Amino acid sequence: AAAALHDQVPAAAWPAVQRLIAAPGTVGLVAFQVGREAEGIYWNADAPMPLASVAKVITLAAYVEAVAAGELQPLEPVPLAELERYYLPGFDLGAHRRALNELRQNGDILSPDSNPSVLLQDVPWMMIRHSSNAAADYLQQRLGQARIEVTARELGLTEATAPCSFLGQFLMMANHTRGQANDRAVLAAYLEDATGYGRDLALLADAYAADATFRAAETAWRERNRRPAIDTQRYFAARLAPRGTAAGYAALMARLAQNGLSNPDSSYQARRYLEWPNQFAANQELFSNVGYKNGALPGVLTTVYYAYRWNDLAPVVVALFYRDLPQDTYRTWRFDLPHDELARWLLSDPAAIPALAAALR
Repeated sequence: AAAALHDQVPAAAWPAVQRLIAAPGTVGLVAFQVGREAEGIYWNADAPMPLASVAKVITLAAYVEAVAAGELQPLEPVPLAELERYYLPGFDLGAHRRALNELRQNGDILSPDSNPSVLLQDVPWMMIRHSSNAAADYLQQRLGQARIEVTARELGLTEATAPCSFLGQFLMMANHTRGQANDRAVLAAYLEDATGYGRDLALLADAYAADATFRAAETAWRERNRRPAIDTQRYFAARLAPRGTAAGYAALMARLAQNGLSNPDSSYQARRYLEWPNQFAANQELFSNVGYKNGALPGVLTTVYYAYRWNDLAPVVVALFYRDLPQDTYRTWRFDLPHDELARWLLSDPAAIPALAAALR
């Protein structure tokens, strides 16, 4: 079956299929066209998997619902100094800086010489388009953890862990207050007794964001130390990072694709942010609309999509989660993106989902 499949799968996507075959327990995949769910792929569909930045889709939904309810004003200026309080250098693969650079190039920085700011509506764009952790944490602070958790439940993600502060997650892995303590041992203790985990994570994030002295000490410590070690980051990503299932996030993407939030305006706004890939000619050839979010943590690569193929009335959705990738594989895949190529094949080729489903059976 694998040999027959090899002739159909694009070469760029084949490493992702090979990994699925070689380590099936480390992959969660759900893919189907709405209305034809019985013909879909459901591989470890209900197994909790690390989400990485895919969890930001929940924060986006909470934001657009708050705007639609009149609780947040999209044209409110947000000083860049406010966003910087949530920025931890070196731990977002350059996403925050790329987002700010693009805003500058587009002339979207307000008062750049005196009090540089962006509009609040640009912050979720930074979070979704460039995956800025600082933007996500700023929105989470504005919305509140309780609102994020309620949103996850309302969207049917009862099996998932609600998004929590990315800043807090990286500080939990290692921080200057821990001294020479064994970072992995500290994290392992939370697995044995989770009491206080959420509180401690939130306290670390709040200390960094609110206390300039704490922030300066942490920044200086990180410049001198190579912590958290990559093994510690992989340990945290696999065991303590927020989780969800491929089935849950595929259902969420199908809901978003069909304007399924509380009202037409919030649905429109969510799709406007998620469909930023529509600007690319390669996508315009294949799809009338495509919405997307990806994520990465050491050993973890995730992607969720919905897409309308030209002349199709129903969207195709894909949720594809990889965990426990060998470090060399993870580094290579971050640039070659075979998992993303696999998702795009499943979205674009009507024969792809049946072919892969038959091979997996």
